[in-house]
Amino acid sequence: MTKTILACSILAVTLGFGCAAAPEPDDEDVEISEANLTSEMRTPQYWGAKFLNAYRDKLRVDRLEPGPAPLAKRRPVLLITGVTIPTAWFDPIVARLTRDGFDPVVYEPPQLLSGSLFQASADLAAVVAKVKADSGEEKIDILAECTGGLIARHYVQSLGGERHVSRLVTFVSPQHGIAKAPLAAALVRWPALYDLSPGSKFLTAVNAKSMPKEVPFTSIYTCTDEYIRPYRTSIVEGATNIGLCDKFVGHFQTFYDPEIYLVMHAALVK
Repeated sequence: MTKTILACSILAVTLGFGCAAAPEPDDEDVEISEANLTSEMRTPQYWGAKFLNAYRDKLRVDRLEPGPAPLAKRRPVLLITGVTIPTAWFDPIVARLTRDGFDPVVYEPPQLLSGSLFQASADLAAVVAKVKADSGEEKIDILAECTGGLIARHYVQSLGGERHVSRLVTFVSPQHGIAKAPLAAALVRWPALYDLSPGSKFLTAVNAKSMPKEVPFTSIYTCTDEYIRPYRTSIVEGATNIGLCDKFVGHFQTFYDPEIYLVMHAALVK
């Protein structure tokens, strides 16, 4: 039986990425079926390149606005990308963090959607160890987007990461999963999408534990996110949950909006 679903209502909404550009409410959905989805379109790399190209102008950092007072002492912060998000998406955040006294390091987890999220969480240990060794710091901060926030949370809560992480800040991260993930998994065949399904072993493990008290945890989300729906999936009991809900804030806007950056910055310095 042919499975026919709408690209923007299933692929984009489920996975947390757009359809060439973030759709406005009046945009028409583009129909994609299992039959007309090419092998190239089944790869995360295809979607990552497609959406990055659509937002390149927004991500340019030609001139920065004045920022907060720089840190008295520079410190490292590990940035973790989410689904189909190449490191270039973080260019505006990297530029602003560098300006404000941080030493950012961007990590793009391999096979974040085509592999196990349990394994992706475990792989963070070596990445954190390298950032610590390079910086000479005993602990580092983490700022993670989308699924990157989930693997960072599991690492800190269950894999000993609390000994190495000072603060965890996530943004537009579906901490409780997305209900349509199994449908997208059937379409693009990325095994990790099953880990993003509510009730999965991975999400059960993540949400069965609380963040260690010694690691402040902030979850930043937008109530008008086009893709992470319902937005309540980003709310975590016991965390500092910050909703960007006063006006329309798009999913990808969180990467380049200077006001949203200030929310992230405040969470990293509190």
